[in-house]
Amino acid sequence: MKLLHRNGKLDVSDVVQFLYCPRKVYFMKIAGFRITKPKMEEGKVEQEKALEKLEKIAEKLGGKLLKNVPLESEKYGLKGILDALIVAEELLPVDVKLSKFSSISYAWKMQMTAYSLLVEEKFDKIVKKACIFLNGKLKEIPITPEDKKNLERVLEQIWLLLETEKYPTVIKSKKCGYCEMQRFC
Repeated sequence: MKLLHRNGKLDVSDVVQFLYCPRKVYFMKIAGFRITKPKMEEGKVEQEKALEKLEKIAEKLGGKLLKNVPLESEKYGLKGILDALIVAEELLPVDVKLSKFSSISYAWKMQMTAYSLLVEEKFDKIVKKACIFLNGKLKEIPITPEDKKNLERVLEQIWLLLETEKYPTVIKSKKCGYCEMQRFC
């Protein structure tokens, strides 16, 4: 992955926010708005239950579970805290999602691709798949070289937005009704 280096690091969550809507990143990173998510506070208990289940899954795989793994890369200009990493025969990054949705979105796939790259760099081992723990089930996501190239393009788009500070043009959709930024947008 060949990225132009900028000042600072993007957070892995910026990838998800940007793919949901570029204006979210604009409002957070350029305009300085903060997102408050009461659901996140409520979800902490549910997340702890999910991590307990993941520990049992890691044991069944003959490994162990690392929780809240801080990851950072100068090479990729990225940082984030991974919910869980199953360390067994292979490394398996896991993000816990508390969502009513049951399918894996492109944004989530790119999020897990980003975490996979960070895990690869930190542990010096290739990650071929990641997982999302969603609705009590572990859903596997293959991580391919093409996914890594796609992530590179997304990161470049985010950096371009931050450098130009140009207000993004977007198409209004039904997801606008769920967005924390709708009152500003």
